[in-house]
Amino acid sequence: MQKVVGEIFSRGLVAVPPGMAAGEAVALMRDRRISCVVVVDGGRALGIFTERDVVRLVAGRGNEFLHEPIVEVMSPGAVQVRPQATIHEAFALLLERHIRHLVVAEAGGPPLGVLTQSDLVDQLGYEFFIKVQTVAQIMSRAVLVVDGSTPLRRASQILAERQVSFLVVGEACGGPPLGVLTERDVARLALEAADLEIPVAGVMSSPVATLHQDSPAYAAAEMMRERRIRRVVVVDECGRLAGVVTQSDLVRGLESKYIETLKQIIRDQGVELERTARELSEKTLYLDNLLSTAMDMGIVATDTEFNVVYHSASAGRILGSRSSDVLGKRLDRVHEGIALDAERFARAMEEVRHHGSHEFCFTRRQGGVARHVNARVSAVRGQGGLVGYVLMVQDVTEKRQAEETIRFLAYHDTLTGLANRVLFAERLDMDLARCRRHGLFLALVVLDLDRFKEVNDHLGHHAGDQVLHDVAHRLQGLLRQTDTVARMGGDEFTVILPDLKAPEDALAAAEKLLQAFARPVLVEDTPVEVRASMGVAVYPGHGEDGENLLRHADRAMYRAKRLGRDNHLANIVLEA
Repeated sequence: MQKVVGEIFSRGLVAVPPGMAAGEAVALMRDRRISCVVVVDGGRALGIFTERDVVRLVAGRGNEFLHEPIVEVMSPGAVQVRPQATIHEAFALLLERHIRHLVVAEAGGPPLGVLTQSDLVDQLGYEFFIKVQTVAQIMSRAVLVVDGSTPLRRASQILAERQVSFLVVGEACGGPPLGVLTERDVARLALEAADLEIPVAGVMSSPVATLHQDSPAYAAAEMMRERRIRRVVVVDECGRLAGVVTQSDLVRGLESKYIETLKQIIRDQGVELERTARELSEKTLYLDNLLSTAMDMGIVATDTEFNVVYHSASAGRILGSRSSDVLGKRLDRVHEGIALDAERFARAMEEVRHHGSHEFCFTRRQGGVARHVNARVSAVRGQGGLVGYVLMVQDVTEKRQAEETIRFLAYHDTLTGLANRVLFAERLDMDLARCRRHGLFLALVVLDLDRFKEVNDHLGHHAGDQVLHDVAHRLQGLLRQTDTVARMGGDEFTVILPDLKAPEDALAAAEKLLQAFARPVLVEDTPVEVRASMGVAVYPGHGEDGENLLRHADRAMYRAKRLGRDNHLANIVLEA
């Protein structure tokens, strides 16, 4: 069942009166980190004021509009959608009107909230990105690029004239992107009364969020969600600007893929329908009931005695069978071909007889690769009663792999593969609960690399990434299976050492981590000396919950840094 707008829209409506000064509204949008406010009078939405409106006003009038009533400068007549509308109806409305915001309200009723493009992209999910493999397949290659010397006023005019949400700052001939200037940047600068003749290089957002054009497409959606941005710049193998992926590209891609898939199904299955309708009238009933909803489905239909009367080409691809081999044979022969035993088939058909359908999953090997398949057997009834059964199968291998990748990205650091903050917090809570239950101790180590900024400054960020990756690998190799090492961000790591028998074991366990810094890290054959400062806190002496332990360990780490960073592989301080 499709979700409706009422289940997903943002209910924290930011409504402002028509007499509010435009500058106050811009400040409100900046402080709340939102892209629009709704102008409401007497419980009725008069209009909407967005970051795009701010750009339009700056381009034409500079900062003068900030003192005017918002009702004079807003976009009148906000496009509304009912809470009962499906998300696909809202999706179509955004595309049709070329907008990013819908006001949610009952017919004639007061505004209840705002539905944004971001809300819809999150709800429409990753199915499209599982099929579309790379960023290059969904990105826009036509990117507006301005030189860093372009005045802010002229850049604002280009944004307004072309009705785009951002400009890339760089070289028009295709050099590396230097920064971006967004609608939100213009709104902020207007509020700060910035000099509109200042070059954009001085006010652009930098560094740029970039992805390589061969990156998985869902990585762009993930990056936008995590960083709360609406676009990602795409670069080629030489770091040159290749294109850009925006939320609008995601929405258009979802629409075009949906239409393309639907048309292909109509073409493919229409041929099968025409042929089989001539052979047996009952086949029309199967296809009329199934093909209208079959998306990437394989279909095998039988008569009331389970003899196969229809076997689609997609079923052959999924099951590794041919129509000529299974037509006229019993359905259990098809099951034998995919290594499902007769007893399981009998139980499944018993479920179908009593309940009308039965769902199951199985795995089959094809060319040495495991393929995961979802299946459903259902009874098909016509006007005269039962006319047969249908088996529908769907290969979900890529979907499962993508879900596993997404799940990994949600809990792990992409550079080092270590646990991230989310997984660290979950592991710490579980380990504390176990130690509390069994009367054991737990040590929490906060580890920060010393002078890491010098590595980035002198050798480049690629060298810094190599150092972080190697240190992470070394730390992991020094730990027990029950221990956890996480990257908290930048050059900071945390280590959970549970199940200690005595508090004194904490310092000994932490000292073992020194081995990670015993030899230099090689970066392109250049040895890089790495040192660290460590702080240690012990449960329950320094706290009985994760928050207190982390605070104590962090404080100890900073004390370790103050002891000096030049004379040892690492300084370790146990919290007092």
